[in-house]
Amino acid sequence: MKNKILITGGAGFVGSHAIEHILKNTDWDIVILDCLNYAADLNRITDISVFDPERITFVFHDLRGSINESQHKRIGEVDYVIHFAAESHVDRSLEDAIPFAQSNVVGTTNLLQYIKKYQPNLKKYIGFGTDEVFGPATEGYFYKETDKFNPSNPYAAAKAGQWAMEYSFAHAFEIPIIMVHSMNIIGERQHPEKFIPKTIKSLLQGKKVLLHGQNKEIISSRCWIHARNVAGALMFLLDKGKIGQTYNIVGEEQTVWTIANWICQSVKGRELKDDDVEYLDFHKARKGHDRRYALSGNKLKKLGWEPPVILRKSIKKTVKWSLKNKNWINL
Repeated sequence: MKNKILITGGAGFVGSHAIEHILKNTDWDIVILDCLNYAADLNRITDISVFDPERITFVFHDLRGSINESQHKRIGEVDYVIHFAAESHVDRSLEDAIPFAQSNVVGTTNLLQYIKKYQPNLKKYIGFGTDEVFGPATEGYFYKETDKFNPSNPYAAAKAGQWAMEYSFAHAFEIPIIMVHSMNIIGERQHPEKFIPKTIKSLLQGKKVLLHGQNKEIISSRCWIHARNVAGALMFLLDKGKIGQTYNIVGEEQTVWTIANWICQSVKGRELKDDDVEYLDFHKARKGHDRRYALSGNKLKKLGWEPPVILRKSIKKTVKWSLKNKNWINL
């Protein structure tokens, strides 16, 4: 009998890539649970080249409310869960923190309560988290899974709350939970408010590229990874990950200037110029903005997984796809 997986937030950016990966590499059936908020789009699913409606069931639900018995009957018994559903934009969390607490903490708790009550035979659950729970990283330091949380914006705090709730259910009720932290994720079909599509659009329209920093040297730095690689890591953890553990899914660290320069090379065929850029002061432009986030990927590497594609190649592919599919960057 083939497996069935429940993916919350499957109409979101990373969730849709996980669905594509599962459709391509397994025979599993998929249940998508999504409330279709502003960042969700079912076109992400139907645009997948291997889209198979026979293997996908969609259940509309907002996790800020509990999952009832009739919804459970539509979901059915599942073997695996990957929990992506979340509010995930720092700027929006600074404007209003309440939706982030409701979706990321209360929503996760409602999902866990549902699993505890209705899914006694679950094999594994993965809760999807962020590097931002650790707060800013000093130069040269990469946060390990066991380091102390130090969230510096409401989004990060809400994701820390999600992790804590998942950890507590894993230990209090022996639910087979694995937690992960990832970082800035890139790829096709990303919401246009995010850095990569927004930078592509600005360059196409001849507008300034907005970068948090003072110049090329004093600038924000992040770890970056393609959503396809994240999906591969998650499937690896469903197979090899140890229940009750947390794993960092790590890509490659680069400054936002370097990423913008690579995008400019693909869009314009030239290097990024100073005239193309408007620098924004870290904290004046965005309170709670941290200059550097960084994770150590050693734990997952020792388990046997590394991202298979170099970042620059992923950026080039993403830009090429976006230029062919300009509707996804609102052009």
